[in-house]
Amino acid sequence: MENTEIRIDPELDAAATRVAQALGITAAELADIVHELAAEGQHRPAADMLLLALGDVVRRDPARHDLVGAVEVGEILGVSRARVHQLADPETGHRDFPRPRYHLAAGKLWARADIVAFDQRWERRRTGRPPKTR
Repeated sequence: MENTEIRIDPELDAAATRVAQALGITAAELADIVHELAAEGQHRPAADMLLLALGDVVRRDPARHDLVGAVEVGEILGVSRARVHQLADPETGHRDFPRPRYHLAAGKLWARADIVAFDQRWERRRTGRPPKTR
């Protein structure tokens, strides 16, 4: 039997583990997927193996990958990225705005379903100058 042990940089492993948790799987489940891929003959650098494993998680259960960042949240809600951050602020933002599922160095990630549900119940305030009356 071929040795399928994969050496992964601890910093990369920690980042992959955080992403896996955001997708709803444990680090052990991610490691199992990496080893399955290696056993199937996928021999690539460790970083590529982690990306392949995370991609496999998405293919197995598409609902898990439905995480969105501030730009996508803004597109869903029809607001700017800056407005998303205002809405999401825990102290001054909208009280019903969904909590992020995950915090990355690159920003927060929300579940698309949470944002869509918020959009359906959100009563938007009109912004900008009111229209002139004659």
